[in-house]
Amino acid sequence: MQNRYFIISSVVALLFAGAVVGYAIPVEKQEVPARVILDNTGGRVVFAHRVHAEDYGSACDDCHHDGLEGEAYLPCGTCHPAEFDETFRAEHQKAFPDRKACLRCHDEVPTGPLAEDARPDIESIPTRGEAFHTLCMGCHEENGGPFGDDACYQCHAR
Repeated sequence: MQNRYFIISSVVALLFAGAVVGYAIPVEKQEVPARVILDNTGGRVVFAHRVHAEDYGSACDDCHHDGLEGEAYLPCGTCHPAEFDETFRAEHQKAFPDRKACLRCHDEVPTGPLAEDARPDIESIPTRGEAFHTLCMGCHEENGGPFGDDACYQCHAR
């Protein structure tokens, strides 16, 4: 009976040690994520990022127009919010890696709350939904992917 508990305890200890080692070894950062989840009111979209980049031959700057030489691309929602509301105005600067990123939209790096006339013209910046629909559906139409009013649920989960 004691031998049985020793075997079970040994197996559990080995599994535990394997789990600890597995979590302790850092995972290599992938150049291109396999999938990106886009949550929205029209239904979640699971975007096959790696397939678009590698299999379809899309270049990074086909979609990521914000890239700076030698730097990582920002998530789309950093500049294209679901809505330009007070929450976005108060929180968006936390999403940028450094203050020079402010110059993508602002004439100079803001040092505090901006007066209404010193804010960028948000009419020229599409919201996240507008940006995706324009970019994705335009590319789908050109390259034979799903597009149009009757193709919503080929990308959006119900």
